[in-house]
Amino acid sequence: MSERVAMLREPYAGYRQPRGVAEDAELTHVGPGTPCGEYLRRFWQPVCMTGQLTDLPLALTVMGENLVAFRDRSGRIGLLNRHCSHRGASLEFGIVSDRGIRCCYHGWLFDVDGRILETPGEPPDSPLKDGFVHGAYPTREYKGLVFAYMGPPGAKPDFPVYDSLELPDNEMAPYAIHYPCNWLQVNENPVDPYHSVFLHSRVTEAHFDVSWGALPVVEWHAKAGGAGVHLTNTRRWKNHLWTRINEWVAPNFAQTPDIYQNPDREKFFVRAGLSKWAVPVDDTNTMIIAWRHFNDDLDADGKGDRSAIGFNKVDFLGQTGARSYEEGQRIPGDYEAQVGQGPINIHALGTLGYTDTGVALLRRTLREGIRAVGEGRDPPVLAPTPAGHAPTQCGDVIVDVGDMPDDREIQGEIGRAIGRIVVETDNLPYAERRAEIERRVRMYLAER
Repeated sequence: MSERVAMLREPYAGYRQPRGVAEDAELTHVGPGTPCGEYLRRFWQPVCMTGQLTDLPLALTVMGENLVAFRDRSGRIGLLNRHCSHRGASLEFGIVSDRGIRCCYHGWLFDVDGRILETPGEPPDSPLKDGFVHGAYPTREYKGLVFAYMGPPGAKPDFPVYDSLELPDNEMAPYAIHYPCNWLQVNENPVDPYHSVFLHSRVTEAHFDVSWGALPVVEWHAKAGGAGVHLTNTRRWKNHLWTRINEWVAPNFAQTPDIYQNPDREKFFVRAGLSKWAVPVDDTNTMIIAWRHFNDDLDADGKGDRSAIGFNKVDFLGQTGARSYEEGQRIPGDYEAQVGQGPINIHALGTLGYTDTGVALLRRTLREGIRAVGEGRDPPVLAPTPAGHAPTQCGDVIVDVGDMPDDREIQGEIGRAIGRIVVETDNLPYAERRAEIERRVRMYLAER
């Protein structure tokens, strides 16, 4: 853990600023054998979009490991160490085969599980191919994304299916965006709702809706068992009270409600607009691998654009490096704010305040998980619902409060109650949960 250094106490004291302060390696270094890398490898991680798998291999780097992904001609997906275990040629130049992938250099054929099927230049009776296997990881294809488990084989967990990803009549558009910075500064963003007020509204212009500029009352809560964080973010807008619930599930999955939400009418538990992972490429590069959600409850004003979603692109402002440097300076977005922290944010040079409570809680949760794995224990995960899904809280609840006093203490009290109701109903199927949330919220407001 990094310790804070002494901060400057006099004007024009740049010369005295601390030099050579190290990054918080426990949380930021992700390669094989590092504490954080070993922790992250205990979870299924998305590695690419299925649309990236064509008839050619796809070179990837994930958590500091150089890999190659491919779909063989029988439809199976493989994720192998990139360099051939014969002479080290890169399998990104391999030939996708009916079964597995064939190295271009000497024709060795590798199955998706790493077994060596053929060593054609060797004598027919050579036992070489049966003496060892090539490095490979299990994969799972799910709703347009490819996931991999890169940890110890004997510790492989069940593949988690989050309830928000199994809603009826919900279209999920996959996307992937490269961020040239450490994974943690991308991972922390969803538990910081105050940046939405300033970065996305007050500092330059309203990126989404002007209502985002209303200062909210925010409370953060640890998920059951220490498996993550969710927060209630409650603001008054005209005659409506809007409680927005963001969430982060350890180690790197987050959900954000409707990015184009307009709190101009009552809505009860409109679910996630974004579901995303911050996947480390290496210590100084990250891939956001995610879905944008589309359904009849989201984006009532029709601002979303499915055609603008894919590889290194998504349909809202400031999420990629595609804009010019000048555009990024004039109207900075999440990309500029996170990448602008540098390749690896030096925590010891930062100054956390109340608005960073979620960031501090996230870092503490990660540290506890990392140390649990280091001590030979399993990291905490969400217990499944009766339907077998991991329960989540992300969503918007907007209620008409008429002429209720515009009092932040009252707003916080109501937001806290709404958050409690959302958590207490998370074992119900979606339609029942939504109806129960509306019933209980209306009852609460009528009785308070």
